[in-house]
Amino acid sequence: MSVNVTIDGTQKIVLVQFTGEVKDADLIGIPIATKAHPLFDPGFSEIVDFSAATGGSVSTFAVHTLAQRTSIYNRDSKHVVVAPQAHAFGLTRMYQVYARETRPNLEVVRTLDEAYASLGLSKSAGSGVPLDPRRT
Repeated sequence: MSVNVTIDGTQKIVLVQFTGEVKDADLIGIPIATKAHPLFDPGFSEIVDFSAATGGSVSTFAVHTLAQRTSIYNRDSKHVVVAPQAHAFGLTRMYQVYARETRPNLEVVRTLDEAYASLGLSKSAGSGVPLDPRRT
């Protein structure tokens, strides 16, 4: 599994993309990897993309724990999770319910295009700066 964090300062968006097998520690590590990016701004919106995730073992305990933690983003920041696979979509909807107090502006969609559209952004605009993959 790998996590790639890219920040597009022009569109004020953080894109977190998972590939391969996802485990509890990977989810719990999202805030750490994101805050490590030198361009991170808590006022930005966030897209977490599971499109390239091939499976894994994520517990409901990890989903609940992450959802209850204080967000690294401002309360009014928007969060969109891309979960095209049925199991990922179900876990993400569970996360959405648990996170209604900590992340009130959370939406779950099936495609990256839907995610950008829900934020009113263009997928091709801007130029993101990826986090050095040796740091994730």
